[in-house]
This record gives sequence, C-alpha cells and structure tokens, in this order.
Amino acid sequence: MPTILIIDDNPEDQNNMAEILKSVGYDTVAAGMGPEGIKLCREHKPDLITMDLVMPDMNGIEALRELKKEFPDIPVIMCSAAGLEQVVALALRVGATGYIVKPYDRETVLKNLKGHIAAGKNLAG
Repeated sequence: MPTILIIDDNPEDQNNMAEILKSVGYDTVAAGMGPEGIKLCREHKPDLITMDLVMPDMNGIEALRELKKEFPDIPVIMCSAAGLEQVVALALRVGATGYIVKPYDRETVLKNLKGHIAAGKNLAG
C-alpha cells in the first residue's frame, strides 16, 4: 500500500488524518513541523504528502518549496482552515497538487487523495 507523510503541528489533526488513511490500508508517517517532514520524506520516500499550511518555525509554503526542489514528483495536498484562500492559491502556484479544507471528513480526504496517489505513481514511473 502507498505510504503517506502527514506534516501537521496539531496532534489532533495529525491523528485524525492518520486514522482515516490507516482505515483503508495506507501506511502513514507523521511529522509535527516542516523540517522534520522534509527529513522524513528523505527517509521514507512517501507516495503522497499532506501538509498543514500554518505551522511554527517553517510554514507550509516554505516547506512545500523545499520539498518540491528535492521531490518534484511527490504530490502534496495542503490542508488549511477555511478563509485562507489566498494562501491556498499561493501553495498551488508553488507546486501543491491540491488542498483540503479543515475540518475534513473521511469521504473528502479519501476522494481527494486517491486520484493524487495514482497520478504520483504515474509520474514516478
């Protein structure tokens, strides 16, 4: 099964995402901040990344820029609260492949991620 890296500084959101993904058989790896997420991406080479936009130290946009330099073919889905449309638009320009608005539910997460995981595997060849 695909491995998904979850980068989110909110433990509740991180656990919620992991539970949703594990319920359908995905493997997950989690990081609480951008630098840790970049390190785990190097170690685990995930099939997809979900990442919070607002985090301390390195925000989601900064982490996305770093990840895309090193891993241009790994799809990144940004997660944000409603009302951050301008930041989401910037993330899409920087290289995010999609976004999910928090709070999210199981159906929304799975629907959004399945297509991106398949697309990422096709890109990686």
